[in-house]
Amino acid sequence: MIMQQELAYCPTAINNAYLANIDLVKKIAKVVHERKIKNITIIGRGSSDNAGLCFKYITEIIAGIPVGTAHPSVTTMYSAEVDYDNHLVIAISQSGRSIDTLAVLDNAKKHNALTVAVTNDINSPLAKKAKYHLFLNAGEEIALGATKTFAAELTVLYMLAAAISNKPAYMEQIKNMPAKVQEILDLTPSIRRLAYALKDKKEFIVLSRGSMQGVGKELALKFNQLCYCYSQFYSITDFMHGPIAMLDEGVNVILLAPHGECIDNYIDISGRTNLVGANLYVLSDTKEILNYAEEGVQMPISDFLTSTFTYSVAVHLLSMYVAVEKGYDPDNPRNLEKVIITK
Repeated sequence: MIMQQELAYCPTAINNAYLANIDLVKKIAKVVHERKIKNITIIGRGSSDNAGLCFKYITEIIAGIPVGTAHPSVTTMYSAEVDYDNHLVIAISQSGRSIDTLAVLDNAKKHNALTVAVTNDINSPLAKKAKYHLFLNAGEEIALGATKTFAAELTVLYMLAAAISNKPAYMEQIKNMPAKVQEILDLTPSIRRLAYALKDKKEFIVLSRGSMQGVGKELALKFNQLCYCYSQFYSITDFMHGPIAMLDEGVNVILLAPHGECIDNYIDISGRTNLVGANLYVLSDTKEILNYAEEGVQMPISDFLTSTFTYSVAVHLLSMYVAVEKGYDPDNPRNLEKVIITK
């Protein structure tokens, strides 16, 4: 499978993205500080939007700068002029060819924003339009589900966050990420066992919290896209404010639960899920949580930054193997094209 090959390439993709952008992110960070920019706005669709959500959390945690999301229809449908004066506006797109993303970037440039494009194509309209271009350098991605480009997006976005924060330890952590991701690829047999346990399931609630929300959304997206399963992600705290009413016997729940700041929430929801007789499937490094699960994957210990890399590769592997177990081709999901142009 092509998707399998591209997942195996993720450690190399991370390394290549790091080497291609280490000087540029420092240059952009210098401009951010010189202009005293205090607001960041991101724009992306699909997996790129999920990578942007991960970036939002990491940037706010380590750099203390608020990160918001632009909604393209404000520009493309309502023709509104949004004032991005002295914002850092980051447009994220694997292809760099989405019309709506480009429209937001155009509007931002007109209003004195500092603009950055994140793409895998140096000749794309988005790359040429922005003031700076962070090149993913991941090589051509052929499988329709984004995998190595998602890993590369996390890499360059986190590098930018680390540079803006002026905390070199985070940059060093990103540099060492290929080895962490390789540990996940080595867990393939465990992930395949979980996929086999899910092969006859058709609907899923996906739960996590904090910096893992972008990864949870990515899992739900990939299950929709590759496995044709209805999947919905919720932050655990949002889930408690209403959707928990859906929790019942036989409901399928996938919990992404790295040890760290949110561990008490993960343990609590595991117990609640178990109590009502729902089916709990877990990716976690915490034995207490794994003990609640019908089936689980023992993940390596990680922190709030590393977990977004490692768990995203794990959920991509899981989605691919669930699709295979269901008899679908994960390289070519129905009704989709690699480059999706929306207005």
